[in-house]
Amino acid sequence: MIIKNPAYAAVFISCLMLCACKCNRTHLQEETGTPLYVYSFEKTAPLSPDNTKKLISDFLGMQSIQDLTVSKDENIAYFVSPDDVNTTLEQDLTTGNFAFNKFSKVYLGDFVPQLPGKEDAIKISEKFIRDKGLFPKNAEQLKLVHEGGLRAQSVKGPIVDKLITLTYGRIIDSLQVIGAGSKIAVNIGDKGEVLGLIYRWRELNQTSGKRQLKPEELISREEAEGLLKRQIAQEFGAAAKYDTKSVNKSYYDNNGTILQPVYAFETVITLEDKQLQPIHYLGVVEMLKNSPEPLHLLNVDPKARDQIKMIDRGQIDTSYHGTQPTKD
Repeated sequence: MIIKNPAYAAVFISCLMLCACKCNRTHLQEETGTPLYVYSFEKTAPLSPDNTKKLISDFLGMQSIQDLTVSKDENIAYFVSPDDVNTTLEQDLTTGNFAFNKFSKVYLGDFVPQLPGKEDAIKISEKFIRDKGLFPKNAEQLKLVHEGGLRAQSVKGPIVDKLITLTYGRIIDSLQVIGAGSKIAVNIGDKGEVLGLIYRWRELNQTSGKRQLKPEELISREEAEGLLKRQIAQEFGAAAKYDTKSVNKSYYDNNGTILQPVYAFETVITLEDKQLQPIHYLGVVEMLKNSPEPLHLLNVDPKARDQIKMIDRGQIDTSYHGTQPTKD
């Protein structure tokens, strides 16, 4: 089966903090006077493999669990069904974040599922989240941010939409939250069946865990652009140029203990080799001069960096990204 997948740029773009060498700024959004905060998350109750087994029962309908593996280094519990390797569940025992998948082999080949329309898919996903007790306490924070799915093609068959994926993000203080956390993604298959869920959502402590930041604690946009400039020179070479399309203030959820403000630069990078296509790149720079929890956004493995640089060359090794790519 051939998988059509132009989405890897978004996956890795969100991993790195970017900068650039020669800047032609256009359409920059104006700074706003909205107060900024550092938020703490509500503490997660201690979790054990028994909690993971309950999730397996609730979401996969399996009662007798023998093949649960716990990584002591990561404190993550992993389960793979002995009957179907595509039926999986994993849970972070530190944060409570978890994901399950039951994308069975029936979806392979020429099978054409009966997928719901957009509005019905939204109703199905939100009902599922509510019924499972996962809907955020503050419903206003939840926002649908992306509609995608899985599109596949057998060797000589037609292109078929196999899944619908709806991704929800968080809005706080009228600003979007970016990063690995504050996300809920629902995979919907044949006849509206929910086939998978990625749940990375923790409630914010908006009383004692909310601290307003003073202007002197924050770097300016000009300082952020300087950091951006030096970093692109390091990542892409001194001859690389970039064009900044927009600059936004956002909050960043790194699956750590706090939510903190960042500058998000939407850029297009032009490399020295003119035969290479420009790269759309999101650069993230911490706003705090002295963050209590530095993001370390550049601490990714070398292969991930290579993937970013190959995005527009059509050279991406899809085996690196797991078993369920998306169409968007």
